[in-house]
Amino acid sequence: MKKLIFILLLLVGVLSFGAKEGLERGDKFPVLNLYNTKGELEGTSEKYLNKITIYNFGASWCPPCKVEKPLLNKFYNENRDRVNVVSIMVDNDGESVDNFFTDNPMDFPHYFDVGQILSRKILIRVVPTTYIIDENGIILERIHGALDWGQLKAEDLEELR
Repeated sequence: MKKLIFILLLLVGVLSFGAKEGLERGDKFPVLNLYNTKGELEGTSEKYLNKITIYNFGASWCPPCKVEKPLLNKFYNENRDRVNVVSIMVDNDGESVDNFFTDNPMDFPHYFDVGQILSRKILIRVVPTTYIIDENGIILERIHGALDWGQLKAEDLEELR
């Protein structure tokens, strides 16, 4: 019995060793269904394939997200002709998301990850997590944690190609 348990544990360890931890640079970003805070479908992520797109996964209860969002909004306003910014909130309810954006108005679109379907689909483990995607839907960069968007320009994103 001990030998069987040891073999099973060893097998699980070997199989999980090579497991991929979510989407990475160079992967194709999946098409996401985008929902408003009432849980109604508003479209898909394909509508943002016209230029580089920043998908920022966050939550209203996340202190680093609260700091990052205004900086991301400033970045968006300075570069909106070259970059899309899309916020996807992983809160448990749409009301929390509505309250967050009422208290912290942003100029970029925000969506609600109903039931954390999207974050499970692409293995979001921490918030904030940001994906930078090119016009073809290819991931240029994945960032875990908050960024100081005040230090970046759209040209910096172009250099990721």
